[in-house]
This record gives sequence, C-alpha cells and structure tokens, in this order.
Amino acid sequence: MSAALGHTLLAAVLALCLASAGSAQSAARPAYHPAQLDCSRYRQVVRSVILLDGGGQRSRETTGRDGMLSVRATAADTLLHLEAWFDTLAVWREGSGERLEPETDGVVGGRFRGTLTRAGGFTESDRPFIPDDVAEVADVGDALAELFPPLPPVGLASGTAWKDEFGTVILRIPDASRNGRRVVRYRINRRFVREESRLLPDSTEVRAERTETEASVLEWSGELGPVRWDREITVLVTVPAGGPVRQPFRTRIEQQISVERVAGACRPGGD
Repeated sequence: MSAALGHTLLAAVLALCLASAGSAQSAARPAYHPAQLDCSRYRQVVRSVILLDGGGQRSRETTGRDGMLSVRATAADTLLHLEAWFDTLAVWREGSGERLEPETDGVVGGRFRGTLTRAGGFTESDRPFIPDDVAEVADVGDALAELFPPLPPVGLASGTAWKDEFGTVILRIPDASRNGRRVVRYRINRRFVREESRLLPDSTEVRAERTETEASVLEWSGELGPVRWDREITVLVTVPAGGPVRQPFRTRIEQQISVERVAGACRPGGD
C-alpha cells in the first residue's frame, strides 16, 4: 500500500469516526442534573382565559401571573431535591367589569419543595401558605410543578419521537440557536380524558368529564437544562344534565405558559 493511499484511508476512517461521534452526541439522552439547576433563575408567565357556559348564562374571565423564581437543587440518590421561591410575583384576574390584583408579599420568599427524576417526573413535598385573596385570583401553588418539563427516556435523533403508555408524545424537531447557544428542541404533545367530581354552589357533588390537551415546545441545553418551554393547554370540563343538574354546563380554560431561564445566580430570599 502506498503512503498516499494509507494517508487517504486514515483520513477517511477519522472522518467516519467523527461523524459517528457527532451523531451519537446529537442523539444523546437528555437528563436533569443538579449542576444544571442549582442556583438558577426562571421567569414564569401564565395567561388563562376561563369560559363558563351553562344554565343560560355565559361568562368570560382572564387570569395571569408573572414571577421570577430562584431554584436550588441537590442530589438525592437518583433524584434531585428541589427548593424554589418567588423573588417577585404579580397575579391578577379580570371579569364582570372588575380587575383584582392582590398583594403577593405573603407568597414571595415562601419555599416550594419537591423531588425531580432525571427524566422530569416531579413529586411535591411542600409548598408555602397561599393567602385566600391570592388563591382566588391565580393558582400559584403549582409553580414548581410547572417549572420543569418531562424528557424522553431515550436519545432522539431529529425527526424521531418517543411515546409513553399515557399518550404523551415527544418529538425532536430541528435544533436552533438562542443567545448564541445551540439548543436541542422537542415538541411535546399530550391528551387525556378522565372522570372527576365537582362541587355545585350548594356543595352538591356531581360527576364531570375533564379533557385536557397540551402542545408545547422545549428548548434544551445539556449544560443548562431547560432554556425555554412554551406551552398551550386547553381544559374542557363538562357536567351533563341529570340528578341535581337540570341543565348541562361546561367550563373551558385556554392557557398559555412560558418558562424561560434568565441570566444571573439565584437570590437568597425567603425564610
């Protein structure tokens, strides 16, 4: 074999190895790690439209919250232990010609706690006391549960998808650049239907059907974890006529949620 041909074959082998390594890296399994999340900060914005139709009446309300959350993360065996708190928080509700904007000082700094699996499964262990006037305007208690998205338990190449037994589908879509950093992007879709109980104004309990659909896009960095997560959620709750319910009614909630990692370290805050 000539020296020139040998160099050519060696170059071809090296190129093939580099291409294989790049492909393996692009299809690496995403996972949460304490180093990504510890002392991180996120802006969480929620907008909801609530439509009620029943009993010959229709109503429309809008609610919102906008807050900055600091997060601490530590390893707990195979899990991550999370602690989070609001540095700033604003909530509001509009409907029937009035706007409510309660003070949130009693919530800011209060600790949300829970554990997170490497694939994004969250279990809550504690949340701060939410004053009644805040709870009536916006559901703040789920702030930590809605901060981190689920991840596929396998590596996905662009254009491939993973689906669980409950109907959640995670599709890897083309990568993008955010703030000069390459991010891996996933489209997450889910839908479920379940029966649940509802209380009427007179405290009578009735059965209802709840249908929830979600479409979201996640931008992911192996170094920083979730960089941005944009979600669109629709919830339809239907109570059929029967028993104490003379006329059917339904509630439709259209919700947009965005979570974005912001620059800077977490702030001390809290207790």
